[in-house]
Amino acid sequence: MDYYVIGENAGTVWRALHNNMLSWEELVKTTDLKPLELASVIGWLAREGKINVSYRDGIVYFDTFHETYY
Repeated sequence: MDYYVIGENAGTVWRALHNNMLSWEELVKTTDLKPLELASVIGWLAREGKINVSYRDGIVYFDTFHETYY
């Protein structure tokens, strides 16, 4: 898996999460990515500050980060 593929997959995941909150399992099903590919993408997007990670009832959820300017 190279840098370009991770970037392409990051776009796929970001679009899936845009205005959605999805669990790990839901992301795997929605994007058809393998767990290692998804883990790479989550790291990429988290490092760029583009996603939020939250926990509810023992399940990890992801959604896109929305900045608010006043």
